Amino acid sequence: MKSVQHDLDQAIPLVEKALAALDGLQVDDFRMLKALKKPPADIEKTFTCVLFILAGVDKNVPVDNKKRFKRGDPDANWKIALSLLGNP
Repeated sequence: MKSVQHDLDQAIPLVEKALAALDGLQVDDFRMLKALKKPPADIEKTFTCVLFILAGVDKNVPVDNKKRFKRGDPDANWKIALSLLGNP
């Protein structure tokens, strides 16, 4: 039980930091992302992670027969991610 509390105590500041970062996002940030034809590797990885999270939740994310994200080539993954951004 102590280790669980310890892990939680370490995670809470990270979650708060992530929420603060999200509060700093502006509409123009999303417009800038949508304008990228080929994103930097870190952005591509981040959006691929989002696709894994949304697999089975969002019908626009392709899934395999186990409802896991069906990976395509990175360019295809980026196009799927951009389609999920919709109208900023």
